[in-house]
Amino acid sequence: MSLDERTVVARVERLTLRDLRLWVRRGWVRPERGERGPVFDEVDVARLRLLCDLRKDMAIPADILPVVLTLIDRLHETRRELRTLTTVIDEQPDAVRRTIAESVRARRQ
Repeated sequence: MSLDERTVVARVERLTLRDLRLWVRRGWVRPERGERGPVFDEVDVARLRLLCDLRKDMAIPADILPVVLTLIDRLHETRRELRTLTTVIDEQPDAVRRTIAESVRARRQ
């Protein structure tokens, strides 16, 4: 789904057009470029809601926010990698999966 700036502002509580444009300019959200300006998708909308929570509810300062966003982005990347690893492990023969499970248990101790 492609959304323009005004539609996004209408959908995201507490978001102003001014904040939206500022956050895009700072690179905190990266919409696609359309013929008539930025085009946002559902991932962008979710990130904008997160930004509203961080800036407005939690009052995280603008100079700290890039660090927080980087950590959140890395966490999401790690989760994607773990999902891929889990899928690959699930596709292995039972003996391989058991060996992996035993190795994990041994390392925890």
